[in-house]
Amino acid sequence: MSSMDDTVDRNLDTLSRRLAELESATHTALAGGIPDPLLQNDTAAHTSYAELTAANDRLRTQRGWTDVDLENALTPAQRAGFDRWRARQRIPWDRDDVLAVGFATVLGVAALWYDTAIDTSVAKGFGATKSTGWMRGWERAGKRLPIDYTGPGFGGRAHRVRSPGHDLARPFEALRQIRRGEFRGVRWDYGDKHNVAVGGRFREVDSLAEALVLWAQHLAADLVTPMSLPMPGSSWLNELDNRALRTFAHEVYLGSSAGTGLNVRSGILTPSLSVITTEVILRTHVHARAYAVTGSARLDEREQARRDELLLAAHSLVGLASAGKTLARMIILDDRKGMALRHVNVPTLLRMGCLAVEIADRRTRGTAQARDWDQLVADLRVNGFDPPGPSGAA
Repeated sequence: MSSMDDTVDRNLDTLSRRLAELESATHTALAGGIPDPLLQNDTAAHTSYAELTAANDRLRTQRGWTDVDLENALTPAQRAGFDRWRARQRIPWDRDDVLAVGFATVLGVAALWYDTAIDTSVAKGFGATKSTGWMRGWERAGKRLPIDYTGPGFGGRAHRVRSPGHDLARPFEALRQIRRGEFRGVRWDYGDKHNVAVGGRFREVDSLAEALVLWAQHLAADLVTPMSLPMPGSSWLNELDNRALRTFAHEVYLGSSAGTGLNVRSGILTPSLSVITTEVILRTHVHARAYAVTGSARLDEREQARRDELLLAAHSLVGLASAGKTLARMIILDDRKGMALRHVNVPTLLRMGCLAVEIADRRTRGTAQARDWDQLVADLRVNGFDPPGPSGAA
């Protein structure tokens, strides 16, 4: 529980006790008795929340009020409203939160710094699966598909970037080609665009379900090769009437040697390891803390908001480091500057965007309908209302 919650609880309890004293004094007076004198309130008119809290704390010390009893201070309806308000309040970070974010960031930046070496290890691990029986079976099942056409203008080590069937962003075109047994693509000859359609030599598939299975098996078999699969949308760039973009898509995927370019493995799967590591570290930290305090690893709305803040901070720092390394590589490289994009941590950037939207949406929805004390005081000043000061207080 934050210090802000402590002050709110104490202020509500103090107000309840003072109202109870006032009601008791009123009943005594109405019954013809002489009520005990009430202590003067030493808060000034239009006092701030901090000043009000300090005055109430002094009063609690004088009266010996050490316990806080919100059950008696609030009615059930008020308590329900207060709990809803409290659930919308932000939990400030403490030292452990900062250390957790720092630790996750260090690991993420280290993974970014050695991303080429890590991707090489991942590629070797993927390559080892090619000798397994199930992967060989998938490779055989995906043979003689039109999406693997490598005729004139569509062959070479980077042939997949020119095939819509290898583009994860174009599943409908890939499935259409597999079902009809016809390859469709775009070939450029000296700036002239040619729509190419080749059929009659590939297997045809009757059902959409079978075509989907064959496509998935074929892509899985290609994914574990050194060249992997081109980044989603690459085949669209290859079809644009812009030679610079076509060259960019081809060179970035081709790389300086097999597997060193930007592909699904190096651009999405390998960078995802740092994202997963960050998520595991910070989520473990938040849930472990909740379990230590409440005995349950479940998070309430406030703790979920803090978790997302920690994740956004760590991912943002790693994303900033990724952008810095990419920019530095662009400056250093004399040619093929597009190769620097290999160091952009796409999964981190996507996760940053999702977290930013979630946090902004939560804050918009969680804005308290009830204004805080200082806003109420400001409104009173605007409306010219001047409540009585200490001399007029009971």
